[in-house]
Amino acid sequence: MSENNWETSRRSRHARRVFLCAAFALTLIGVIPGCMSGYAQRLDAVRRDFYDVGDVSRAKANLEKRQKHAPKKEQDPLTLDAASLDLSSGDLAGAKKKLIEVRDHFDELENSLGRKTSENLLKYWTDDNMVSYEGEDYEKVLIRAYLAIADLLDSGEDARAYASQISALQDEIVRKGEIDDPRIKGRKTNPKTAYPRVPLGPYLEGLIWEETFTNYGEAARRYQQVADWLPQFQQAKEDLTRAQTSVHSRPGYGRLYVFAFVGRGPHKEQINAEATQFALLFADQIFSATNRYSVPPTMAPVPIPALVVEEPIVSRVGLDVDGENVGATETITDVNEMAIRQYEATKDMLVARAVARRVVKKGTIYAAKEAGQANEWVSLAADVGGVVWEATETADTRCWGLLPAKIQVMSVELPVGEHRLTFYPCDRRGSRIGESLSKTVKIDANRNAYTLVVYPDREPIGEVVSSSDH
Repeated sequence: MSENNWETSRRSRHARRVFLCAAFALTLIGVIPGCMSGYAQRLDAVRRDFYDVGDVSRAKANLEKRQKHAPKKEQDPLTLDAASLDLSSGDLAGAKKKLIEVRDHFDELENSLGRKTSENLLKYWTDDNMVSYEGEDYEKVLIRAYLAIADLLDSGEDARAYASQISALQDEIVRKGEIDDPRIKGRKTNPKTAYPRVPLGPYLEGLIWEETFTNYGEAARRYQQVADWLPQFQQAKEDLTRAQTSVHSRPGYGRLYVFAFVGRGPHKEQINAEATQFALLFADQIFSATNRYSVPPTMAPVPIPALVVEEPIVSRVGLDVDGENVGATETITDVNEMAIRQYEATKDMLVARAVARRVVKKGTIYAAKEAGQANEWVSLAADVGGVVWEATETADTRCWGLLPAKIQVMSVELPVGEHRLTFYPCDRRGSRIGESLSKTVKIDANRNAYTLVVYPDREPIGEVVSSSDH
C-alpha cells in the first residue's frame, strides 16, 4: 500500500471512530428522554396563567395542550392541576372525577410491588423522571381534603368518608415510613414522624356530625382533636362549645361555612445539592445489597428537586354579609408547612438516590472502558458518553403545582333566607388590600351552607363556588 493510500485509510478509520463516538453519545441522549423532561419549565406557563394573569380559561387551554403532548408518567400531576382549575371555576363534578382518578392510580402504584421494583432498577440508569409518579405524601392527603370540600359544595353524600380518609391516610403514611437506620445496624428510624398533623379532616367530620343532630358527642370529639392539634385556631373553641351544648343553630337560623384557598402553594425547581454524610450512608445502604460498587466518601453536587414556597401576601379573607362585617377566615391547614416538613424529612433520601445513580453511571463507564481493554477510541467513546449521560440527568420536578399556600375556614350563623356575601383579601392587620367578590347564597333552617373562594394574591381567581348553586 502506498503512503498516500495508507494515510487516506488512516484518516477514514479515524473519521469512523469519531463518528462512532458521537453516535454513542447521541444514542444515550435518545434512550433517556425522561432525563430531559423539564417538567418545572413546562408548568411555569400554566402557573403564570393561573396566578399572575388570573385567567382560568387560558390556564385550562394551556394545561390541555401540555396534557396532549406529555408522557404518561406526567399525566397524574397534570390531572391534579386540572382538578384545581375545575374546582376554582365551579365544575365540581369534573374536579371530583379527576381527583378520584389520580387517588386510585396512586393507590394502585403503592400496591404494585413488581412494577415498582422494575422501575426502581431503571431509575438508577436514568433518573427519577423515568418512574411512575406516586405523588408526594402531602399531595395524597390533600387529594382527600379537596374531595371532601368539593363534595360538601356539591351534595355532601360522600364528604364524611373523604374527611375520615384524611386522618387515616396520615396515620398509614407515618406507619409505613419506618426504614433501616444507616448509622446503626439493626436500628430503625422513621423520618415521617416529623410530618405535621392536618386538622382539616376531623374539622370536616365535626361539622358534618353536628348537622345530623344525632351525635353531638362525635362532633365534640372531632372539634377537640382540632383544638389539640392546632391550638391557635380560634374557631375550634367556638365549635367545641356549640357541640357540647347540642345547639347547631338557633331556630330560624342556619350556618355558613367559608373555605378559602389563600396564597400560592409549593412547587419544585432543580438545584445541585452537596451530599451530606447521612445521605452518603443512605446511598451506601442502597448499594450494599445489589451492587459491587462502593460509594466514595465525597461526591460532586447532584441534581435534586428543591421545594419552592413563598409567604402569601393575603393573610386571610374577610366577609361582609348584607353589608355588615362578620369576621375573617383562619388557617386550618398550612399546605406550605406540610410540604416543607416532608421535604426536610426526606431530603437525605433524595440526595442518596441521586448519589447512587451517579455511582451506577460511573461504574458502568469504567466497566465499558475495561471491556475495551484500554483501547483509546473505546475509552474516548465511553468518556464522551459518560459526560452526556450525566449532563442529561435532571431532577424530578413533577408536582401538584396549583395548590394554595393555606386552606382557611370560618363559620357564621345567619338567619334563614338569601344573603349577599362580599369576600375581600386582608393583610395581617385586617385591612382590605385587594379586589372583592360577591355572591348571593341561600341559608336553610338548621342546615349548613358552604362557599369557596380562591385568593392567591390580592385578586381572586375564578368565582365564588357555593353549595346554593348545586
